[in-house]
Amino acid sequence: MNWRDLSSHEQRVITGLGLAIPIFGLIGYGPVWSWLIPVGLASVLGLWEYESLMPLGASLNWERVLYYSVGMVMPGAAFLGSAWGLHACLVIGLFLAFFGLLLGSPNDSSALTRVVHRAFAWLYIPYLLSYVPLLGASEEARAWVFFLLLVIMAGDAGAYYFGRSFGSRKLYEKVSPKKTVEGSVGGFLCSVVLGCIYGALFIDGMSLAKILLLSAVLSLVGQCGDLFESMIKRMSGKKDSSRLLPGHGGVLDRLDSLLFAFPAVWFFAE
Repeated sequence: MNWRDLSSHEQRVITGLGLAIPIFGLIGYGPVWSWLIPVGLASVLGLWEYESLMPLGASLNWERVLYYSVGMVMPGAAFLGSAWGLHACLVIGLFLAFFGLLLGSPNDSSALTRVVHRAFAWLYIPYLLSYVPLLGASEEARAWVFFLLLVIMAGDAGAYYFGRSFGSRKLYEKVSPKKTVEGSVGGFLCSVVLGCIYGALFIDGMSLAKILLLSAVLSLVGQCGDLFESMIKRMSGKKDSSRLLPGHGGVLDRLDSLLFAFPAVWFFAE
């Protein structure tokens, strides 16, 4: 079988299964510390993709080392030191970035622009991903992570198939020309229905009303996260964040709906 002969949809399904099976196995059976492997890898690749979307020009070596080092360390700091460790890592990273700027490029406005861009990338990618190991400290960590993934994946699939079958009215053409109102509504309904079914079966001590509310919030947050990343790609003039994942684009193209959903579930589970 020649991979290039497959349709984009077939590539999407095969790649999705190839990613989902090991990740679901790790979440279901691996120790919580092992979650740091996919989270750390996604953080670094996401930072790399962000830099390709928002080119910053020539960078000094220390800037790039710090940029990726903070992205790798932040999830581990969240695992070892909970929310305190996560925020300490972020503050230390910001301090080192500005300290390097003070020593090396005190009169270079372009260097300040690079620092600001990279600080935003830290907040957008490794910081939000670090809520996965934070969730790992909760009593029903695995149930919560599976719940989140199910709700977001159901919303993505529902939006795709409802939009493909019934879509006619554009949702927000300036940012994402292919998304439709019908697809958005279909994705929302799929998220809520499957979220309620899963919550009733596997999440103890929570009323159906609360599960319904959280499913709805996650669906809306996920759809907005998708639009946020589309906006960044629109600014850069690119269709995908990279070509790492056939049929899907890049890592950020897969994470966009999840990034803000992780802290949303953590706040709800605390």
